[in-house]
Amino acid sequence: MSEPGFRFKEGKLYAFSKRSVMILEAWPALKALRKEDDSYWEEFDPRFRVVHPYRPRKPKQTPQLELSLGAVQVKSSVSEQRRRAFDSFRFSLPKPIAAAVKKFQNRQWVLLKLMQKVESALELARLNPALCFSLANYHQFGCRSTTLERAACLASRRQREISEWLGFPGTVSTAKILSRIPPESASLELLKPLSRAMHDPDFTKILSHQPVLNAGVISILLVEGFRNGATPAFLSEVAKIPAEKYRASIVEMLVDTLKMLQEVKPNAGTPKIQSLARLRSMHDEVSAEYLRNLPPRSRSEPLPTPPLRGTKTIIPILTFDELSQESRAQQNCVATYAERIRKRTTFVYRVTHPERATLSIVRSHSGDWQIGELECGANTEVSPITRIAVESWLGQFALSI
Repeated sequence: MSEPGFRFKEGKLYAFSKRSVMILEAWPALKALRKEDDSYWEEFDPRFRVVHPYRPRKPKQTPQLELSLGAVQVKSSVSEQRRRAFDSFRFSLPKPIAAAVKKFQNRQWVLLKLMQKVESALELARLNPALCFSLANYHQFGCRSTTLERAACLASRRQREISEWLGFPGTVSTAKILSRIPPESASLELLKPLSRAMHDPDFTKILSHQPVLNAGVISILLVEGFRNGATPAFLSEVAKIPAEKYRASIVEMLVDTLKMLQEVKPNAGTPKIQSLARLRSMHDEVSAEYLRNLPPRSRSEPLPTPPLRGTKTIIPILTFDELSQESRAQQNCVATYAERIRKRTTFVYRVTHPERATLSIVRSHSGDWQIGELECGANTEVSPITRIAVESWLGQFALSI
């Protein structure tokens, strides 16, 4: 259809890709349209971020850094177009609304539409971000037959009444628990299962005693059959990891470990995890045994093709044998990611420049692919230049940054 690009003109944000065009009308219209290939225009609610904190233009990279990025460096024109377009969209919004919505990592569009309908939604977003996020996404909480107007009318009601309407328990304690979840942690993937789990009074009691309720802590407590295995010391460690507020990643290692443990030691029962270090050591021990017992047929089966094309220095891993070789060469545990790859939730790449590293990508709640893990051999940290190179490559495929 056209070359990738972004622009903001006459109150509209335009996003072009090779196969589609999207038009986002700014405040107060808030109408999003998209068209793919030769299909008709359709209205939709974007999942990707449309409101970011203001990002001053970055200084030009040094020649040495530009040389190090090599083939994976993104054309600055597209990146700059995207930055300018989304910044212009942000500046078209009322300042208090932009300030509140920018903290959410995904599905901001429906939050904007709710706030456009009723002023009380802005106050709800300040007092109880997770509840406001859920209300804006009412159709995902069993309220498909209702309307935005009906949801907007509820924004000024008591928080326990809003909670009950959405399918959470209609109690004051529920509202208090939800109010402690930061906006950065709000997502349907977290809040929908939480709405069901909170009907168990014992589970709600556990939540009420947690000092911090970020995405990482809640996701671990939601793991089926593991509630009593998460010790306070372990949860406290997870709560202190800044990244766990934005994306629950420790839970992925935990779930992998529990699944492999069930395979190699079906009668072991639920382990008690005392610390993050213990989880990592248990994962390494169990994965080594799991891989030794893996049938030969599983090793030769191809893996799903990654969604993002690689480069000469960021090379997609396409078979289990390649995954095993990468795991051995880099002394890491990516060989145990085969099931995640088959489910298409994670994909793995071999990075050869600016330094040797292993990359996994995962889909963010906003729909873009992002770095899951990026580490050198033996799980050591990569250099800033390598991280910039990979982020620049991923930036080519992102709708928003």
